Amino acid sequence: MPRPSKANRPSHYSAYPRERHSTRRIWRYTAAAGCLILILLFFVSAPLPTASDISPFGLTAHRPPSERNRTHVREAKWQNHWSWLNPFSDSIIDDESQSVLPPPRERPRIYAYYDSSSQKDEKVKSAENKLLLIWRRAWWAQGFKPIILGKAEAMENPLYERFQVRKMEQTLGTDIMRWLAWGQMGTGILSNWLLLPMGPYDDHLLSFLRRGEYPNLTRYEGLEAGLFSGDKASIEAALNEALDSPNLPKSTSLRELVSPKTFSVDAKPSAIAFYDSSTLTDHYKLISSSLADSKATGLLHLAELITSHLHLTFLNTFSSGVATLIPHRSHSLLLHYPAITLANALISCPASPLPTSCPANNPSCTPCSSSEPSPITTPTSYTNTSTLFTIGTLPHPYTLASLFAKSASLSIPHIRRNTARDPWLVSATAKTLGPSLGGPDRLVSFKEIVASDPSSSRSLWLIPEEAGIDEGAAMSKKELEWFFGFSLPAYNSTTMLALSDPKLKTS
Repeated sequence: MPRPSKANRPSHYSAYPRERHSTRRIWRYTAAAGCLILILLFFVSAPLPTASDISPFGLTAHRPPSERNRTHVREAKWQNHWSWLNPFSDSIIDDESQSVLPPPRERPRIYAYYDSSSQKDEKVKSAENKLLLIWRRAWWAQGFKPIILGKAEAMENPLYERFQVRKMEQTLGTDIMRWLAWGQMGTGILSNWLLLPMGPYDDHLLSFLRRGEYPNLTRYEGLEAGLFSGDKASIEAALNEALDSPNLPKSTSLRELVSPKTFSVDAKPSAIAFYDSSTLTDHYKLISSSLADSKATGLLHLAELITSHLHLTFLNTFSSGVATLIPHRSHSLLLHYPAITLANALISCPASPLPTSCPANNPSCTPCSSSEPSPITTPTSYTNTSTLFTIGTLPHPYTLASLFAKSASLSIPHIRRNTARDPWLVSATAKTLGPSLGGPDRLVSFKEIVASDPSSSRSLWLIPEEAGIDEGAAMSKKELEWFFGFSLPAYNSTTMLALSDPKLKTS
């Protein structure tokens, strides 16, 4: 019987069943298709990053920051509505494990130029990289976003071609390359990587620089070519003026090629330390001699000296010592052990090739003394003062209730009938807010105290359920070093001696 034509074929295809493939054949087809897809992905997809791609000192150029409309930033929305001040975070965010605080303030960019492509001894490069890390960490702790620029950024600048055809001394060439890299990135701050912030967070110059707006090309008295700030147009104008100058062959810096009116000159800052060659020769002869004998060894000694001065600046800024807030000492002392251990590390004198020396910007400092260390206090209530650094530990309400009840199993009736309301919050804010303020209002006021810009630099808040200062903890030793801006002295985080340390004072 002939097969009906397409036009007359019934729509019910079960009357004309198709040939069925075996299960083995289907698996073969699937495996072949999978292999084909993997081969295509291997040849088409982008290669994995190499070590040079990941390195911040490689030849890959940073992208200039994008211009954004400041009237539509998320921060403005939060600040205008003050939604973060709502006492109950679950009314704003679904995740009950998070507390709503104001979003982090935008960090203005600060740049340093370092040519990693130059031929240097590996030991010298390693020591210089250590100093670059110290520079980045110190500026990050002060609220900036430090970025290392190099030859790649300078070559991206449209003025680089004009620079190439000009004849000049090598010293001037390095200085102009530094400016070309900065000009390519645009508005911001240009710093020498031996220039570091050593002063309180609320210093007037540091506060001004954190605003991120630099209407004039500015240099600073006493810092020579160590620090500049300016907008992109002013940087480009200075570069054009320098490259057009007839004095190129006999100059050693860009400043010599431009008119004095190109720069606004501010007074010498009190919170900036510059460890240039003249400073080392005048005030740190041991380091200067070490550099002359062996550059790599001298740079390592300089790195140790700068780290000790950053730590010493912290101790001098917080002259009243470190407070570890312990509202309910008899029930929750062990919860505060990581905070006490950290406090002991902070008051320890740092290692230094010149133990009695002072930072370059503060010759009248108070040197650290192991025989008379800064005090550690354990108050039950928070005190907002600029000379005291506070480490607070915020336990979860269930954790605190379990410690009070001396039981891991808690019932709702027990919580409602046998526990006080907000015991930690009431005790921690008793000195600042008094005893009569209600819970929601007290929480809002406490959020304002903790999250405000000046107070946030004078306190650190840990979660005991995740706290620790070892690698892998909620806040590791490395993260703490970026928070404080200097490497912490070696300490034993497993000993319990800190809990009975005679240096601890209850107040």
